[in-house]
Amino acid sequence: MPSSPPLPRPPWCRARPGHGLARRLAAGCALAWTMTAVPAGAMELVTADFPAVISPQGRDAPGPLGDFLVLLCERAGWDLQPHFYPFARATLMARTGHQVLMAPLARTPERELLYRWLVPLYTHRYALIGPRSRWPQGIDEARARSTKVLTLRGALSSDSLHKRGFRHVSQEAGYEHILRRMEEGSAGLIYGAVPVVMAALQAAGQAPQDWVVGPSYDQSEIWLVGSPDLTDREIQPLLEAFEKLRRDGEHQRLLQRMGVLQGSGGL
Repeated sequence: MPSSPPLPRPPWCRARPGHGLARRLAAGCALAWTMTAVPAGAMELVTADFPAVISPQGRDAPGPLGDFLVLLCERAGWDLQPHFYPFARATLMARTGHQVLMAPLARTPERELLYRWLVPLYTHRYALIGPRSRWPQGIDEARARSTKVLTLRGALSSDSLHKRGFRHVSQEAGYEHILRRMEEGSAGLIYGAVPVVMAALQAAGQAPQDWVVGPSYDQSEIWLVGSPDLTDREIQPLLEAFEKLRRDGEHQRLLQRMGVLQGSGGL
């Protein structure tokens, strides 16, 4: 990422050369200015191609979560727009990058030490979802265990399925690939976050009522995370902005637009 241009020095930090006290004062002001200013260009907001973030119109028209993240960053004083990557790459960037914000990400014990967990966004449940034409009587769990199930690459859902005896689990880069394989008939079920999968179906022009939701094995709280290098000072404006958005009702409107549950986590 190209470096940001140097910030202008405040006039009170300018001093005439040749005066020791003035030089020391100028040096102190320069240090204070460096410590308090966080250029927006130094931050990057990354996300995955989730329908909960992207509206059916594509990347140039963010969905409800995309709108909320842009507003949150704006209230924190950062002019950021989301950059979109495959889910596994977005999580890698947040884990190893420099001054990276990423959402949405489920908070789990396995991930706890890999990121800075900034603000809880919502809670959603994961379930088996299949075409009603193939599962007219609902999704039978015993039969589902021998059916090809598709999950998102980098998500924790495949591990959850393996622990429950599902033998044929395949990971795909995004929901576009998942729905293509379902249309081809090479898989019979999707395991994913229910509102996200349903939004993906709608974005692809399919009717959600033509799909059936089966057993649910997981429920996760979804967070906005940051790369480990972010300091408390850098993230404080974000935490304060999020608390104000909660008080103003903006966060509740996000939950209503997405059809998801309130997260239980606090700041």
